[in-house]
Amino acid sequence: MPQFSDDLFLGPAQTYMGTGIRPYTTTFTGSMSGTTLTVTVLGQGAPIVIGMYVDGSSVTDGTYITGFGTGVGGIGTYTINQSVTASSTAMTAHGNIQFDDPAPMDLGIGPVGRIYVWDVIPQALVANNVAASQTPTTAGSLTLTAGTSVKSVVRNDGTTVLQMDLPRALKVTTGTATGSTLAGVAISGTGGQITFTSNASVFTGQYMTISGTLGGTGSITGYSNPTTYILTAVTATGATLTTTAGAAVVTTAGTPTGLTYTLGAAPQTITISGYDYYGQLMSEAITSSSAVSTAVNGKKAFFQVSSIATGGATGTALTVGTTDKLGLPVRVFNAAYIVSVKSNSTLAQDAGTFVAADTAVATTGTGDVRGTYAPATASDGTVRTVMAISLPAIAVGPNATRGGALGVTRA
Repeated sequence: MPQFSDDLFLGPAQTYMGTGIRPYTTTFTGSMSGTTLTVTVLGQGAPIVIGMYVDGSSVTDGTYITGFGTGVGGIGTYTINQSVTASSTAMTAHGNIQFDDPAPMDLGIGPVGRIYVWDVIPQALVANNVAASQTPTTAGSLTLTAGTSVKSVVRNDGTTVLQMDLPRALKVTTGTATGSTLAGVAISGTGGQITFTSNASVFTGQYMTISGTLGGTGSITGYSNPTTYILTAVTATGATLTTTAGAAVVTTAGTPTGLTYTLGAAPQTITISGYDYYGQLMSEAITSSSAVSTAVNGKKAFFQVSSIATGGATGTALTVGTTDKLGLPVRVFNAAYIVSVKSNSTLAQDAGTFVAADTAVATTGTGDVRGTYAPATASDGTVRTVMAISLPAIAVGPNATRGGALGVTRA
């Protein structure tokens, strides 16, 4: 018997497709009262398991199953994580089976052939469901907060982590500045030195935009309305202006008038550490924005987060949350391997955003090792995305490698 027919892998050969975790989805008719879910009709899909997120009309975002009642996969009652009131309606449950580390399987992937069907129903993105708002005043760790659609779980090695509903890139959002403007500003030297009378926790590295028509005395060479500078050598009553490229600013001393000094953020390196879908350690360095109320999206799809560290003070509050950039389950290094992608109950191909797997040696600044996809329709716990991925020989079959299936080793 040959190992390959026209469309099936039949023989014994090692592959990494048989990992111990995969998307799990089902539909049913149910109602909720308090922390009890009652399932009356089981529809299409997999049996109900603990940990599945549940969505439907009047169901609160982030609701998931925490225990069995009279139901053990089908009709019956289940315990949910929060109190919800929802009348009998069609509901969807989705999640992942028991988390496990990857291991090769001796029998290959059998009757599913060489097409991987990726079928997911992501929860809505949330800006602060991994780390709630906090203002770093020095280098150190942010406090992790399990918000909507994120769970605190203990891994098999005893590590407590925050777990997403499925692998997805994270984002760092800056809030409003600790102080909105500087007052009583005067130019005190020839190299961009300024003094001020109000210092609402101004930090070295913070951006400041000067706007208005320069009058009074003193000058700032190269100033035009508006111009953004970086504050360096900050003290309680003074600082030095540099350009956003880090160059020196030439000034003459005096007291300017007609200007407003609006504070922004001090960009910092935010290092997120955790694990991917298959238990690989991973980390990513995201530089927070210099503008307030602005998000910076990461590139790597995290499944679990163990820590978040900031390189220093930001002058603004920070939050960390999820995006709609979803992590692919296998390495896809070229869009040509995507046979089909459909979303939101539409027959037409989805016009989402695909980012190919990064095949370079992984660092904290490289992209995702398997690739990501952001559906065209925002996730909300009901929008379903199904992608058919063609698997090349390096990903499945007698010559398959772990790198071919799951990408280069994470960093």
